[in-house]
Amino acid sequence: MSDNRIPENLVICIDTSRSMFRKDFSPNRLKCCVSAAKTLIQERFKLDNLSAFALIRYSDKPVKVVDFTTSVFRDNLTKALTSLNCEGYSAMGDALALSIKTLITELRKIGAKTPRIILISDGKYMKSAVDPIKMARLAQGLNIRIDTFGVGKPRQDNILKKISDITDGRYFHNNNHESLISSAKEIADDNYKTYGSGKVTLIENPAFLRKIAADLLRVQDLTKDQEQRVKQIRGKGDFKKCSICFSDQNPYTKGSFYVTGRYCPNCTTPFHIHCLAAWADSQKDHQVKRSGTARCPHCFYLLKIPIEVTQIQKLRVLTKGLKEETTQKPEIMPAKYIQDVSLLGDEALFSACPVCHLIFEKGQSAVQCGNLQCNALYHEECFKKLKEGHCRSCDVKLHLY
Repeated sequence: MSDNRIPENLVICIDTSRSMFRKDFSPNRLKCCVSAAKTLIQERFKLDNLSAFALIRYSDKPVKVVDFTTSVFRDNLTKALTSLNCEGYSAMGDALALSIKTLITELRKIGAKTPRIILISDGKYMKSAVDPIKMARLAQGLNIRIDTFGVGKPRQDNILKKISDITDGRYFHNNNHESLISSAKEIADDNYKTYGSGKVTLIENPAFLRKIAADLLRVQDLTKDQEQRVKQIRGKGDFKKCSICFSDQNPYTKGSFYVTGRYCPNCTTPFHIHCLAAWADSQKDHQVKRSGTARCPHCFYLLKIPIEVTQIQKLRVLTKGLKEETTQKPEIMPAKYIQDVSLLGDEALFSACPVCHLIFEKGQSAVQCGNLQCNALYHEECFKKLKEGHCRSCDVKLHLY
């Protein structure tokens, strides 16, 4: 792979509705689009074998045909594309929703690749609860680019161009098979690194991390298959034991695992939400800390820590900061040597030394704390016993010249 290329996760989202069977492209629209998709995959893997492709087809509803596949298994993609047939109407909004969901699952993994959607369609779509434009705006917020390949005569609303414009993608209008192949080759070659932008990517943005992080599973959320898997992996006795503190009882709340125990939705590793939050706080990734998320200690999947736990964490940090402010290391202050303590009056005579707790006698020498808000009195020998010269009453560090 060339050093100046960015590995991408590309979802090929291809329209297989009945209108794609039209023969204005020879032999028909779908066959030509499939050929272009194969060219895109083949050319990209020649230039960059770290990119990965997923395939989603859609008619009345979207179906994920192949999950993300690298160059080693490119034959799976080729076979899946060859098997596509035309049927039903075009649920474009639902297909974009599934494409975005598929990419978010990958973005939660550590070392995620740059996300991208290649939408191939004639632009016709049926109106449903999922609006393609709303999905485009969602993709824009997640920094997912959508490139669109349009076949046939552009519709008046040109939904494909609107989608690509919203997401800063590229729109290709294609009149024949040759232009489709040319468009595919352009996208195959379009993953160069850019330098000197100075911009922080969304994957480093705490708000973005919070948005894409997965929700933890509760005990009651586990399916029977997941429950059985956890039992097999950890043993029946460890089914409801935290993998961080190795206990069923939450060490912070003293509650049972059933109340504060959660499971990673990716690998079903169990942990208390408070233990997970503490573990995340001990890590060096400041962006993850700020976002209220954590990486699963077992599979490094991005997880969302419940908001109530993150609020408690922030409160502890603020409280700790206040304590540190009020218990700052005291300044060094001069102590005052008193030759006869009776010169300070009867109140001083009857005050007790903070070290030996005995009162003073008339004519006895003493050392007085230099802090005017303290003025504690020490016997001269007792003052020498102070640890590093710190006053027992106010903790100011004292010295005698």
